[in-house]
Parts: sequence; C-alpha cells; structure tokens
Amino acid sequence: MGHPSAPEISLILPVRNLQWRLVTIIEQLLDGLGDLTVRPSEVIIVDDASDDATPEVAEELARRFPQVRWLRNSRPLGLEAAGQAGLAAARGELVFIQEAPQPVRIADLQRLYSLAHDQQLVAARAQSTPRPLPAPLLRRLRAWGSRLISADQPGPLVQAPAGLQMIRRRHAHALATGQAAARELELSRIMTTSYEPAQSLPF
Repeated sequence: MGHPSAPEISLILPVRNLQWRLVTIIEQLLDGLGDLTVRPSEVIIVDDASDDATPEVAEELARRFPQVRWLRNSRPLGLEAAGQAGLAAARGELVFIQEAPQPVRIADLQRLYSLAHDQQLVAARAQSTPRPLPAPLLRRLRAWGSRLISADQPGPLVQAPAGLQMIRRRHAHALATGQAAARELELSRIMTTSYEPAQSLPF
C-alpha cells in the first residue's frame, strides 16, 4: 500500500501487543502529519511478533488509510530490529523512527521537521533527557545507507538511543557509499524544550 507518489516523510512505528491503542495512535499520527505538511507521508507499522490482535488491527488500518503500511516479524526480535526493518522499507526523504515503547509526541515531530530546511543535517533526535549523539547512531546510518544500495544485504543491528529520530535519506546514502568522506556532515540533537547543536563529526 502507500501513496502513489514518493512520500516526503516516512514515520516508523515499531509495536508489540498494542491492539487496544493502535487505532488511536495511528489516527493521531495521521492528523499530526496532515498538519505538518501537505506533501505525501507514510506511516509504517512494524509489528514485532505480537501475540494479541495487533496484526489484524494493523492490517485493517492499512486498508482504511492509504498512507499506512505494515510489516510483521515472524518471531520477537526486539524494537531495535523492528526499527531496522522499517528503515529498510521506508521510501521518504525524511525518515522518523520512534525507538521507545511510548507514543510519538507530535510536538517532537514538529520540532524535528522544522530542522529539515537545513540541507546539511544528517540526523536529529528528540528526547526528554539531553545526551550526546552516540557512535551507534552513525553505524545505524551507515547500515541503512547500505540497504538503500543493496536491499538484500542486511545491515548490523545496533543499540540506538530512545526517543524520536529524524534521518535524511540522501545523506545516509552518501555515508554508505563513502561520498561524505571529504566533508563534515552535521549531526544535531533536539530536546523537548530547546534545540541544541551537537558537535559536528568528521567522516
């Protein structure tokens, strides 16, 4: 499923056993995305082998809303692996991924999206407690970029920080191919109350 034209935004939502809340969560996310941009968006539900009716609910949501797609792990692999599966399937230029087992804050989504005008921005994150961007996020970008080049070559599963992240597809591709080696690409972070640039990292 999905919008016929390539989406600007892909929002990845790893879930497990959320049958009673998933409809409300998706409806709120679609409303939030509709307020954010008039361009096409997609929400990718990645079910981590739920043992309740979450798959049936996700399938029904995908039928009701053309912006919704869903994937399912055949066995529980954890939210990190579910997020990686969503990244591999995402089609948007800006990819948001919720990595904590809690609802996406629309305010965080709006703040991260407001940074997208900066074409040098590789990734940004929203979180309640400020922490520096760790090296595993860079490995995640490289792994995802590799999947954009060769979809049948799995990238490594790495531990990433909790919270909402925004990744720009174009720069992930450059990182994976080595095209970014000659310049610095800025990694930034955002807190729930203020924006704060992180130290630029050389590639």
